[in-house]
Amino acid sequence: MRTLQAIVAVALITFSAYNTQAQTVINPKFGVNLSAVNGNLNDLQASARVGWNAGVDLRVGGKKLFLSPGLHFNNYTARLVNDLSTDTQVKFKEETTIQAIKAPVNIGFDITGKKQLLNLFLKGGVTPTMILAVNEKPGIPFSKDDLKTFTWGANVGLGMDITILTVDLNYEIGMSDYFANTTGRNNVLTLSAGIRF
Repeated sequence: MRTLQAIVAVALITFSAYNTQAQTVINPKFGVNLSAVNGNLNDLQASARVGWNAGVDLRVGGKKLFLSPGLHFNNYTARLVNDLSTDTQVKFKEETTIQAIKAPVNIGFDITGKKQLLNLFLKGGVTPTMILAVNEKPGIPFSKDDLKTFTWGANVGLGMDITILTVDLNYEIGMSDYFANTTGRNNVLTLSAGIRF
């Protein structure tokens, strides 16, 4: 996490040095996310589903380009289904939640310009993620230890500003395995809305 903080700090200083008219926009937001990840854990098949997220992004830049670091809390819903490898097992489905912190670092480009009533922008970058907790269910062998603590993703997004309101759609491609002992990467589609000031 310290490495990420150092990267963001250096990027902000460098970006500001080359952008004498740099402005900072604060953009708190709330949204929903759809995850696409599958993995086989012990006798369980785990798959992520719909969740929610809340956080804040900054936009630091001039007329067209901007740097956009952020910090977001994500809550995923995971569906757990037991693997019916023997006839004696009873089939069950259970859902639990996974909490994580994401710290995206993006470079953005204003398509229509900041002074317009309606502004479209593109952004892309990297997203480190840290798993915080798993809501463990009694009798189900699925816990935080089954997930990697840190993962990386590459993301691209399209956003829109309407006066002080913002809406953005972001797609993150998992660049590392999500599970500790099996393969499976987490790809996340997020739709968020917020305000900017």
